[in-house]
Amino acid sequence: MKKNNCAPENNLSLLKDKKWNHVVAVTGALGSGKTEFTMSLASAMADSGESVILADMDIINPYFCLRALACDIKKDNLSVLTPPGDIKWGDMSYINPLIRTKIHDASNRLIIDVGGDSKGALALKQFEPEIIKAGYDLIFVINPYRTHTKNFSEIAQMKDKLEATCGLKVSSIAANPHLMDTTSPKDCAEGIILVDNFSKKMDVPMLFGIAEESISSDVRKILPDNIPLWILQREILLPWERGKVRI
Repeated sequence: MKKNNCAPENNLSLLKDKKWNHVVAVTGALGSGKTEFTMSLASAMADSGESVILADMDIINPYFCLRALACDIKKDNLSVLTPPGDIKWGDMSYINPLIRTKIHDASNRLIIDVGGDSKGALALKQFEPEIIKAGYDLIFVINPYRTHTKNFSEIAQMKDKLEATCGLKVSSIAANPHLMDTTSPKDCAEGIILVDNFSKKMDVPMLFGIAEESISSDVRKILPDNIPLWILQREILLPWERGKVRI
């Protein structure tokens, strides 16, 4: 994430449409793209002029998370909080205690990348009272094309376990349907509509659908007008993708 990578105007407009709480936590199952979205959200908020702290609280997968990308994230108004030194690559779960300080620091927006599913939500539990007092949004990112989140029953069960574990309530849902670099506009749009239906059944607001930048225009043409669309500029690349997608 380089300094000249500005958020799309579309995303900045979506930010203005919602009143955000001080703490914004983002969670989702493995393969949902929640870390990618968390980075995109933090980048857009920084571009809007806010001072943003992006905190790594992923104790599930240390290889596709913020700590692996922290050195490359360089943007005005945005700083990254990860486990210090070599601890970040250790086998033991470690949460930077400075996160508690940032929860109480109203001068910065705190955005937290939480490990997927209910196990990852354990990391949030230790900060539950402070987060509730500070005010929070808990966004559940769903990819309906991944194992364990393909149907309503699986998603509702995962949401209930997540809430029971961390003591917080999911406040909104973001649909991120993708099949990596083979995702078609039709795949994405149909997945967003499916997740939108799930959100209605769970009585949890749909924040917006998410589409990778290269297909976003075509996805927008297919989606109903009432579903907002967040444009995702991918930053996390697999080894065989380097050179294909903008870093």
